[in-house]
Amino acid sequence: MRPRWYFFAWFAVVAAVHLLTEGWTDTTAIGLPVGFAATLVLVFVPRLPRWVTGVERPERVRPSRVSTARRRLAAWTAALWLVVLLAVTGEVAAIVLDGGWLPWLVPVPALLVVLGFAGRRGEVAVPARCLASGTWTPVAAAAFDVRPGEPVDGWAVLPGDERITFHLPAVPPDVAAELADRRRLWLAGWPSVDLVVGLPDGDSYVVGRIGRRRRGGKNTVTAAPGER
Repeated sequence: MRPRWYFFAWFAVVAAVHLLTEGWTDTTAIGLPVGFAATLVLVFVPRLPRWVTGVERPERVRPSRVSTARRRLAAWTAALWLVVLLAVTGEVAAIVLDGGWLPWLVPVPALLVVLGFAGRRGEVAVPARCLASGTWTPVAAAAFDVRPGEPVDGWAVLPGDERITFHLPAVPPDVAAELADRRRLWLAGWPSVDLVVGLPDGDSYVVGRIGRRRRGGKNTVTAAPGER
């Protein structure tokens, strides 16, 4: 499971707002360590309930995967610029209104917020770019235990005879069937660190990670007969 880095951003926002409005108080001295400890749990503890993290399983995307991915990218881009603007405004306000130690403190949480939003925008940009390319490449792949809606670890052979291991979180049913029955994955765009996996005529996708890479060697992964 990837760490939920965006919770650090939310913690930084709440801490900055409290310090700007209330300053350092006895409540702050207790609340900040407790809040930071809770944030560490939200960021690093796997398999928390969805009502805690707000993270849903990969959704069925309609009517168009591409348009949805573009809207998400546009939303996160706007949010990033808004956060940058708020950070600059907060720093200017701290200098003008306080002029003491506060202007030196504000940039720290502000930077964490900006980095958190920038990282999330980068993650959203990957499927948006790959799906918008309109290019789908079938690759031979296999995994031992493939169940719809569950994470999958497996291995595949990319074009150019490059062997990789991969991890897919919460595989959609159509992708799971393609991998289990036909020993094949369809990749949108071209993989770098991430894999955008779906079906050319499907309505769902999942973003996975590439693990180890190596070139050459005996090919032990082949697509099912007659399914190329």
